[in-house]
Amino acid sequence: MAFVGDTLNQHAQRRPFGSALTFSGRTISWGELEAAVLKREECVSDLGERSRIALCSRDPANLLIDFLAVARIGHVAMVYDPGWPAERRWAIEERTCPARILSSNTTVKSGPARTPSRPTEDTPFYIGFTSGSTGMPKGFERTHGSWLKSFDVTEAEFGIGAGDHVLIVGSLQHSLHLYGAVHALHVGARVTVLDGFDPKVVASSLASGAITALYATPTQLHYVSSVLERRQPVSSLRLVMASGAKWPAEERRRMSAIFPQANLAEFYGASETSFLTVLHPHETPPDGSVGRPVAGVQLRIGDPDGPPLPAGKTGRIWAKSPLHFKGYVCGEGPDTRRRDGWLTVGDHGYLDERGFLFLTGRENRMIISGGLNIYPEEVERVLEEVPDVANAAVFGLPDAARGERLVAVVHPAAGMHPSPEQLYQTCVARLGRAYSPRDIHVWRAWPLTAGGKTDLVKIRQSLLEGSKGEERQ
Repeated sequence: MAFVGDTLNQHAQRRPFGSALTFSGRTISWGELEAAVLKREECVSDLGERSRIALCSRDPANLLIDFLAVARIGHVAMVYDPGWPAERRWAIEERTCPARILSSNTTVKSGPARTPSRPTEDTPFYIGFTSGSTGMPKGFERTHGSWLKSFDVTEAEFGIGAGDHVLIVGSLQHSLHLYGAVHALHVGARVTVLDGFDPKVVASSLASGAITALYATPTQLHYVSSVLERRQPVSSLRLVMASGAKWPAEERRRMSAIFPQANLAEFYGASETSFLTVLHPHETPPDGSVGRPVAGVQLRIGDPDGPPLPAGKTGRIWAKSPLHFKGYVCGEGPDTRRRDGWLTVGDHGYLDERGFLFLTGRENRMIISGGLNIYPEEVERVLEEVPDVANAAVFGLPDAARGERLVAVVHPAAGMHPSPEQLYQTCVARLGRAYSPRDIHVWRAWPLTAGGKTDLVKIRQSLLEGSKGEERQ
C-alpha cells in the first residue's frame, strides 16, 4: 500500500547519516529527518481520520517536515502562504474548516493518541492554493495516487534518483516547488531548498559543483544565467527542469552554453492536471512547442462530445490521465471543466501532425479589442523572441473606443536597450496592426511572484494606477 512519504523509513535505515535536506546553511541527515517527521506526527495524532491540517511556516524545512508528517498519518495538508492578509486566510478557513494549524512554534500536544491509519492511493493528502477568479484562492485537492503516478512520470522522463542532489529555488507554498522537493526525498535524493530567490545565491550553489538537478521557472533561469554567464560553465549540472511559462528558444540556447552537460527539459501542466507534456531538446521538437504528451496522458483539441479538431486548428485543450486533481475545496475555477474522464483548465492551443502541443492562450486572459479576440500570450511570445527582450507581459486596458487597448511591458535582457517603436514594428510584421500593442513600456525592475513567475497582477495594477514612461528603473 503505497503513499507519499512511505519511503522515508527505508532511506533512514539504509543511510541514517547520509545528507537528506539542506536549508539555511544547515544539513540534516536521513535519520534526523525521519525523527523530526515522527515527532511532528504526534502533533496531529489525536485527531480523527482524514482531518484537514493547515501548515503555515515560512521556514522551508519545517514546512517539508510538517507536510510529510501530515501526509504519512493519513490527514490532508493545507499549505498556506504566510503572506496572505488576515481577511483572505479567514475566508479560506471559513470554507475549509481546518482541524488544526501547524506553524514553526506549534508544540506537541499531550493527550490520547490514536494508532494512525496509513493512507491509500485514493486518500486525499494535499490542498494547495492558486489564484481564483473572485479574489478567493482556488483550493485544489490531490490524492496520494495522483502524486505517486506523477512521481512515475518524473522518474521516467527525467531519471531523478538517489544519487541526485536537487536544488529548489522557489517558495514551497507553490505546488511546482513543493512537488519537486517531496519527489526528490521520496526517491532518496538529497534536497537543497533556498529561502527565497536570489540569483547570486542560486548561481553560487550551482557553481559549487554539488547540484545535479534544478527545478525553476524560465524567468528565474534568466536571472541566474545573467550571473553565471560571466563565470566558467557549470558542467556538474545534468538536468534543468523548467515550467510555469514558455521557455524562449533564445534563452534555452543561452543556457546550453552555461550548462553544457545538462538536459534542458521543459514541461507543461497545471496544479489541477500535473504533467501534460514534456519537451526534451534531443527529440528535435518544433520551435514554439511545449512538447509531446507524457506517458499515460491523452490530449485532444476541442470538446469531447464531438470529433477532435484537426492538426493545426486552435481550440480548448482537454486531457485524460490518472494524474488529475480530485476537485476544488474553495474558490472558483470557471474555466475548469470535466467530461467523461476528460479535464480542461481553459488553456487553448493546437497539436501538430507529430502530436506536439502548441499553446495559444488562456480564456481568462483573452483580450477583446475592436471586436477581435486576442490572446496576450501570442503577443508575449513574439516580443520575447526579440534578443533584446528577456520577459514580456501584455494586457488589455479599458478603452472607450475599442473596449480594450493592447499595452505591453517588457523587461530588457542584460545590457540591452530595446526600442518600443522597433518592438511595435516587429509585432506588426508578425501579427498585424490590430494584434500589436502600440503602447510598449520598458521596465528594468521586473516583479516576480513568490513562485518565480512574472507577477501579472502587480504589473497590471501599476499600469492601471498610471505608471507610465518608456523606462522604469
